[in-house]
Amino acid sequence: MSLHIKSFLGALAFSLLLYSKSFGLNLFLLAVIIIVLLLTHSKHAVFPWRYAILYLFTALMVFVDPSGFHVFVHFLSLCVLIGKSVAEKSSIYIASFTGIINFFVAALVQYVEARDSSEPTKKDLSPTTVNYIKGALLSSVLLVLFAFLYQNANPVFEELVKGIDLRFISFQWAFFTLLGYLFFLNLLKPYSSKDVVKYDLEQGNELIAPSLPFSTVDIKELERERTLGIMVFGALNILLIFFLITDLMYLVRAASLSNAGYSDSVHQGVYALVLSFVMAIVLILYFFRGNLNFYERNGSLKILCYGWIFLNLLLVASTCYKNWEYVSALGFTYKRIGVFVYLILTLIGLITAYLKVSQVKNFMYLLRVNTTGMFTFLILTTAVPWNRAITWYNLNYLKRPDIQYLLQLDDSTMPLLRSYSQKEGSYLILEQEQAITDGYKRYQKEQAEKTWQELTLYQLTKTEE
Repeated sequence: MSLHIKSFLGALAFSLLLYSKSFGLNLFLLAVIIIVLLLTHSKHAVFPWRYAILYLFTALMVFVDPSGFHVFVHFLSLCVLIGKSVAEKSSIYIASFTGIINFFVAALVQYVEARDSSEPTKKDLSPTTVNYIKGALLSSVLLVLFAFLYQNANPVFEELVKGIDLRFISFQWAFFTLLGYLFFLNLLKPYSSKDVVKYDLEQGNELIAPSLPFSTVDIKELERERTLGIMVFGALNILLIFFLITDLMYLVRAASLSNAGYSDSVHQGVYALVLSFVMAIVLILYFFRGNLNFYERNGSLKILCYGWIFLNLLLVASTCYKNWEYVSALGFTYKRIGVFVYLILTLIGLITAYLKVSQVKNFMYLLRVNTTGMFTFLILTTAVPWNRAITWYNLNYLKRPDIQYLLQLDDSTMPLLRSYSQKEGSYLILEQEQAITDGYKRYQKEQAEKTWQELTLYQLTKTEE
């Protein structure tokens, strides 16, 4: 089956599943179609099964909970899958970039390169088939044109033409299907910047030791850098130790603070951690960028660097504890969850920074490992239906949950809010009860009106009331 026929069939499926539909079962079915097409059309010996499974997993999580975050991670995983199908050994950030390029301009870029290239290009369709397609398109246009021309010359023919109902043809649907065709054309005939991929594959993760002993001039320069590094890391370690001591004193008396004071403490802790982490990475990359890694007198500098990383880990733990106490008092919100997410990513970054120094790695190592860690973490977080999880926790573990905040989340939380409103001692005011009732009716109506393409786990598990 030719590339264009596969793209056309894929476009029809794309339109059938997604046109004028919300996300649900359709993304999972489309993911299956995409994986099958990539598997059958791929010319590479190794298919990126690991990333195909991750892509399918995110599609399943959209079926479970079609939130905007889950949809975003799903399309990100598709970009990575496309990039990995082009160059399986490329780094995550290169694969993501390649996938995004192939989403939009692969066919156009390849067409321009083919015109500029002196090498003959292989055509997917034979000249006879191309001629048939041109003839069909030209005939269709002329048929419509002359039908409107002839209807004024013959009343019987005019009635016949007017009797043909073409209202089922939608310009928006045709344009959407065309986009689907271009998407599958880009998917099945992807573009890859060979120079970028080649450069990425050629870059190792380790720093290369100098082949010759250090000269006297080199030793003097390295000694100056070592002294500067010891002074910088020593001063920062002392400052961070004092900060952590005062932070511990603050935690001891935190019970007497107001919610606003605790909130400020958490936010200031995060800001301090952001600055501290950025400084740590920049300083480590600067001082351990080259020959200082192989200088035999760098032991004291490494110890101070490890100490700085360890103290930042204590700062992560302190901020995590304060944020959890904040959550215990006032419940989960997306901002408080965002703090935990940042702390986890910072933890990953600090661990990789330690490995960079201890195992003499380079910047490419940090870039590859951290982008892979972030991508993996995003995939894992899709396993949680966040809106409902936030609502469930706040309603079950807080005496007086912030109902106004929960009402701002999407309507998937309405069944939980309705159950809470029917309990005794729910502390709801009249306006909140009315908002929950209206929201629940709206949610029930939206779910009942969904077509099979928009089916989610809720429709399969809901019980009639």
